[in-house]
Amino acid sequence: MGGVLFVKRIGAVVIAGAMLVALAGPAHAYTFTRTLSPGDKGPDVKVLQVRVAGWFPQSGQEQMPIDGSYGDGTTAAVQAFQSFYGLEPDGIAGPSTFAVIDGLEDDNGSTLHFDWREFKQNRNSNCSAKANGYAGTFKGGMVAPRRTKKNVKRLMWRLEAMRAKAGGKMVAINSGYRSVAYNDCIGGARASQHMYGTAADNRMAEVTNRVHRDLARVSQFHGIGCYSSLSHNHFDLRLENAHLEGARFWWWPDQDEKGRDLADDGKPCWGESTAKPADDGSGDGSTRTTGTSRAPLVPSVSFLSVFESSPEWYQGLGD
Repeated sequence: MGGVLFVKRIGAVVIAGAMLVALAGPAHAYTFTRTLSPGDKGPDVKVLQVRVAGWFPQSGQEQMPIDGSYGDGTTAAVQAFQSFYGLEPDGIAGPSTFAVIDGLEDDNGSTLHFDWREFKQNRNSNCSAKANGYAGTFKGGMVAPRRTKKNVKRLMWRLEAMRAKAGGKMVAINSGYRSVAYNDCIGGARASQHMYGTAADNRMAEVTNRVHRDLARVSQFHGIGCYSSLSHNHFDLRLENAHLEGARFWWWPDQDEKGRDLADDGKPCWGESTAKPADDGSGDGSTRTTGTSRAPLVPSVSFLSVFESSPEWYQGLGD
């Protein structure tokens, strides 16, 4: 799961790529057969782009193309990736860079800290047999399962980058892929990115939701959603979803005059209010009740283990 312990980057201490590979063990989901440099084109360049896009040093809403062409955006992303992992930031993807990438990828095509099962459809006792029939799969959505899985892989790599920038903090996925029937059952948006495998509802351990969203803003997530009454964040890759043209735009929270992120209902996102959180009965006033679960403003690893396995609580909130 997203909470598997990984190495941390603390201050100026940088972990070498070779050490990462040793920690990760054997992983050979994709083998690069040539050094890739600016100006190169091909499917292997696109594979590289998927793996480093989360490191693109964007300024605001600036997209890095995933197009199989090794341009300036890819070069900048590779340089940032190399710098973080203690490599010479020359912008050329060779054996040392591939070794680090290899150490971050499992042999089943998933990534080191995220597994396919985390993103497969959940089961909900309130849903129909038809909806639950897709539980544990990528079937029944708006695109073929193979396409869904490719989209999920892209999500994983962005989440890996975001996780690394946070010092290796756990990320728990509460809702990933959903079939059409399941999305309808839980009240998801009619054009939900979840039905394409391009979205994940999640929280990060030991940071506030605002810090979590700020990390997503610099990790190439095009859709960043938050809610006034639900404690999770929603991240998606809508600009890369060619099957939903009408939603290919940046969707980040607006902010009020106090700089607080706002949900689509115009209210401050959960945890953004400067008021003291409502007491949930624990006596310390540090948590707020959401649905039927207590959601701390700064979740612990143990809380996120519960969060990840809890039911989705959707009421048509636009994701």
